[in-house]
Amino acid sequence: MTTGTQHQFGYEWNIYRDILPIHKEQFCRWIAPVQLDFFQGKTFLDAGCGIGRNSYWPLLTGAQSSYAFDYDERTVAVAKQNLNRFPQTTVALQSIYEITFENEFDIVFCIGVLHHLADPRRAIENLVRAVKPGGTLILWIYAYEGNERFLKWVNPVRFAITSRLPLPLTRLLSKILTALLKIWLLFPQQKEYFKLLQQMSFRHIEAIVFDQLLPTIANYWKREEVLQLVANLPLSNLRLQHTNGMSWTVVAEKKMEKG
Repeated sequence: MTTGTQHQFGYEWNIYRDILPIHKEQFCRWIAPVQLDFFQGKTFLDAGCGIGRNSYWPLLTGAQSSYAFDYDERTVAVAKQNLNRFPQTTVALQSIYEITFENEFDIVFCIGVLHHLADPRRAIENLVRAVKPGGTLILWIYAYEGNERFLKWVNPVRFAITSRLPLPLTRLLSKILTALLKIWLLFPQQKEYFKLLQQMSFRHIEAIVFDQLLPTIANYWKREEVLQLVANLPLSNLRLQHTNGMSWTVVAEKKMEKG
């Protein structure tokens, strides 16, 4: 991540540190069409693990082992606490640009990270290298399609104001915006994502709003841009899903090595 971004997210995850039942629903949507039971008996890498909530559900389902990492000491401390019931997992402080795994994991996933990076292609190359031949790569990233109206106002506000404010002040602003959003969510919603938001608590939505106001880099990629990010990599059976009508999930298999 760019300088400062990991600090901002470290501040966030040190506050919103709890794993909630609805996080399971979010994770299952983000990895679709992969099913949660696909992780049973498999090894996986969670790149940019945050508080560990995306590792939690595969481990609970019966994953054989995992390696989860992030790039802020506070974030890693929270993830270690949240995943300490699983002896088969390792949680580490590490940069996605510096991982050196090669042909090691059955599944590699990276959720909510790549769109905040200055060099996402380099990160993806490292992730692909970490997957075993025949293994599965899962990426979840922001989409431009479905967010056009949102981006017209949030990008100028985020980049010019909220990403530069003292973090406690940005959090206060997120509380105000969450209150307004909760009122709007009382009305019937058409988009699947907003229907999901209707099920969430004030604090959970506040965390999402705060997360949107923080980063200095936040890319919302079009379909062709996503395909370009993974072009010319040793991947096959690539599937691209417009998740919740507002994001992209990429699922692909690493090609078997020629013998």
